[in-house]
This record gives sequence, C-alpha cells and structure tokens, in this order.
Amino acid sequence: MKVWLSLPFLPADGLRRLSLAAEEAGVTGLALSDHPCVPATFASPYPYGGAKPVTLPPEAPLPDPLVAAAALAAATTRVRFMTAVLIAPLRHPVPLAKGAASVAAMSGGRFDLGVGVGWLREEFEALGQDNFGRRGAVLDEMLPLLRRLWSGGLVAHHGEHFSFAQVAVNPAPPGVLPIFVGGTSDAALRRCAAEADGWVGANHSLEELAGIVARLAEARAEAGTEDRPFEIRTGIRGTVTRARMTALRELGVDSFLLAPWQIGERRESIHDLPVDAIAAALPELVESIRTA
Repeated sequence: MKVWLSLPFLPADGLRRLSLAAEEAGVTGLALSDHPCVPATFASPYPYGGAKPVTLPPEAPLPDPLVAAAALAAATTRVRFMTAVLIAPLRHPVPLAKGAASVAAMSGGRFDLGVGVGWLREEFEALGQDNFGRRGAVLDEMLPLLRRLWSGGLVAHHGEHFSFAQVAVNPAPPGVLPIFVGGTSDAALRRCAAEADGWVGANHSLEELAGIVARLAEARAEAGTEDRPFEIRTGIRGTVTRARMTALRELGVDSFLLAPWQIGERRESIHDLPVDAIAAALPELVESIRTA
C-alpha cells in the first residue's frame, strides 16, 4: 500500500524540511489542505473529526496549496503532491484550471487535484460567496469543465453557475491531471464515481470506510465507470497499526493518508508539531505501512 503524508500547519521552512524527509523515507506523495481564510469564530461543525470538535486557529500557517505545491515540488525530485482537499466552489474554474495546470507543468506532472465542496459556511460568507447551499451543484459543473480547460485549446462555456466566451488556459498539464473528489454524502460519491480518478477520504473509522467503499462501488456501477482505473486514498481515525493497515488494504484502499500527529508520540494538537521528531520516525513507519 502506498503512503501519502498530510502536511500539517507549519511555517515554510518546516514544510520544506518535512517534504524532503518524507521523500527520503519513501513516501509516495504529500497532501496539502486548503482554507483561503479562517474566520475568527465559526459554528459550522467539522464533519470528519469524530466526537472531538475541530480547532482552526486564525494564526495557524496555512499557505495556499497550489503555491505550496509548486514551491515544494521545486525542492524535491520524486514525491507527488495533491490538494486534500481544495474547496473548489470558492473559486472560478478558469483561474483554478490555470493554477492546477501550472503546478502540474512546473512539477513535471507530479500533481493531483483533490477537490471538495467545503464545510465552513462562515468562510464562504467572508468571501462574499452566496453559493454555500448550492456548492455541490457548482462542483458538478466545474469538474468536466476543468478537464476541457486543460486541453490547451479554446473553450467556451455557458452553464447555470459559470458563463464565459472562448478562452484558453496554457500551459496545459503534461498528460492527464488526475482529479480526486472528497466527501461521503451520496451526492459526493456519485460525483466522484462519474467524474473523478479517485476518492480521497479523511479521518474515518474502519467501519465507516467499509461502508464508504461499498457505496463507491455501487456508485461506479451505476455510473458505468467500474472498469475505469480508480484509486482510493484515505486516512483513518486513531492509531496506526500493522493490523489496521492490513484491514485497509483488504477493503481496497490503495494509499494510506498518514496524519503527522499519528507519527511517534501521541499528540492532541495538530499545531506546532515537532518536525525533527516526525522526520526521524517516518522511515520505519512508512516501511511498516507499505508492507502490511
């Protein structure tokens, strides 16, 4: 099973050091999260945190994931990068297509675009977006449009949420730019089955994942895409053990999305993580996961 590492909230130097350590440890890829802004307070519930409420301090360093992916790709040679996940309905599809294609081109094709609809209503409101209740429909329109824009040719579009005359987005990605879709609702899984190259999960229990994988298989059968290559990347809630990794592999998970706070000593906070300690513990843990 392949191993991806979720990059935590770290200053730029910490992200570079951890990326280099992950590449040396044999990690397949690095995942970057996304929040264009962080409201001072919010009431929106985080849907993947279990019983413990999520904390998102406004002062947490959270760089733009496309900028960070390009910078970290320049500092590495092999490891891949993905957004997990970028809140696509907060963007217009043309600059999003441009940014993702640029990262793919400048990294030599080492980039996957992971997208979701977002969960933080207050973030949408802060950015003047009134489409929070329609964000799923917005993403449905965006996904095929992104692939058209990545063709490098002229594209015009007149849809329910976006409309523009002919434009071109170049450079085009070098080859296929994979799209991964997150979310666990029926609509999210249908969207993923119809349009995506894979599904990206968050902190789920093994029992939850078993149900999600089964629902994904049903959605792909209904969409007629069950014979198309498809990858499942996800993390799990709680500790990382060899037995749990074996269970993930048997469920059909292709890549484990390792959280940095699951490495080494148990930590309650996702902020101010010790980069050196995480880097030192990575090689042994990565090898254990890969061979489970």
